[in-house]
Amino acid sequence: MRIAGWVLTGLFAAFMLMDVGMKLARAPIVEQTGRQMGLPAGSGFGIGVMEAVLLALYLFPRTSVLGAILVTGLMGGTAAIHWIHADPWPSHILFGVYLAVFAWGGLWLRDARLRAVFPWRAA
Repeated sequence: MRIAGWVLTGLFAAFMLMDVGMKLARAPIVEQTGRQMGLPAGSGFGIGVMEAVLLALYLFPRTSVLGAILVTGLMGGTAAIHWIHADPWPSHILFGVYLAVFAWGGLWLRDARLRAVFPWRAA
């Protein structure tokens, strides 16, 4: 379970690092996509800083649950923005949900204390 948890955590972290890197590097696609979503010009950099902080909170063991909670809020916001713009469900609206599931799944699998609070029970 612990290995599977770290694999999920690694996949989540790898995607987030790529996303943060693109935003902090001010990649043109970030600005273009932000404009299509109605975000203020140049907001990608600030969002990237916020994502980096949330990722650090998630990856640091003492603050990992707080990080997962905040990541879930961020991903809910991305789902809402894609919903407002009538983007496709599986590829856009639910993508943030997929990431949140990876974040929480990885944390749940690698942390016995979290499994004790949220046990998996067969019906």
